[in-house]
Amino acid sequence: MDRIKNPFTPGAGYLPPQLAGRNQVIEDGEVVAMRTKLQRAERGLMLIGPRGVGKTVLLKCLSEHARANGIIPVISEIRNDKSDLEELAQKLKEALYTLDFKCKMKSCIQEAFSVLGSFVKKFSLNIGEVGASVELCRGVGESGNMELDLSQVLLSCARAAKVSSTAIGLYIDELQNLDEEAMRGIIVALHRSAQELLPLYLIGSGLPTIRTLIGKSKTYAERMFVYEEIGALDEDSSWAALVKPFEDNGVSVEDAAFVEMYKASAGYPFFLQECGYQVWQHAERSPIRVDDVLAILPQVIENLDKSFFTVRFDRVSVVEKKFLLAMACGESEKPQSIVGIAERMGRTPNSLSMVRRSLIKKGMIYSPALGMVAYTVPMFGAYMRRASVST
Repeated sequence: MDRIKNPFTPGAGYLPPQLAGRNQVIEDGEVVAMRTKLQRAERGLMLIGPRGVGKTVLLKCLSEHARANGIIPVISEIRNDKSDLEELAQKLKEALYTLDFKCKMKSCIQEAFSVLGSFVKKFSLNIGEVGASVELCRGVGESGNMELDLSQVLLSCARAAKVSSTAIGLYIDELQNLDEEAMRGIIVALHRSAQELLPLYLIGSGLPTIRTLIGKSKTYAERMFVYEEIGALDEDSSWAALVKPFEDNGVSVEDAAFVEMYKASAGYPFFLQECGYQVWQHAERSPIRVDDVLAILPQVIENLDKSFFTVRFDRVSVVEKKFLLAMACGESEKPQSIVGIAERMGRTPNSLSMVRRSLIKKGMIYSPALGMVAYTVPMFGAYMRRASVST
């Protein structure tokens, strides 16, 4: 088959040819945006789940819907360094320029530029000039308290959006990496915006540890969001994601061939895309038969190992690798007890607390319950067993 016309798109945040099984989540996100624009208090939305399930794609789709409906999306990916704050400030500056273009420097927009300018100066953020000949707002956004100052910046932007009859939507990816002070500032701004009916909302995405980060920020914070668990697709949705792109391009797929691809991918969107891509690249003709799939599955696994699993495994220390391998000795795709992991390693649970915290910080594992941990990457246990056999 023509490799150039391959419809599948395995990659980080690439839009698949068929976004299947996510209609309800998309609708929920669109409701948040549109109700906020109408100045109705609405809880934000958190898309939480392991790697490779399409959270970033959903976030992009929702931000594009907002833009198409006259809302200003502020899109940011958190990397856990100073550049996070600079990127957020830069995106807020761009949002204010958009409002300025529409409304020609109304006083609220001038004030928002001024507060942002004070904030940028106080925290030494390198985002260039903020506003044109705008006098800095003394005493606002420049206390040095991140929680207070960031909330004032966001509230001033929300007020500017209100006078412009629009809304500002924060679309933040990898939210679990956000600095705790910055999270508190965002939460405070969102809480006050809801109370004052200001058009500001947050749709975030990331690992399940987001719940902990939000819960620690403020006592009321967890009630401010709806949490959508984004996971593997069921068989019907997997069929739509995998078989329909073949059929849309004039290629049929035998039922048995689909079953093998579904089993190999376990319904995880990234793995479905990798299966579809490799089968298209190597199959010679339509229809796709089960033999075509079975012949290429070793290549699929090899590609996933190199591009999806190994790049993460290489970031951890020797003792952390031993911890991850000990997790793989149990029912690895399910949460594991620290006690059981410690027994397999010949250690005490207390002696592994630093290793556990480090792996959580690196985004390799998370804690779904007290004394339990699980991989943040689907099918990572199977990879660990393959890696241990090959070394």
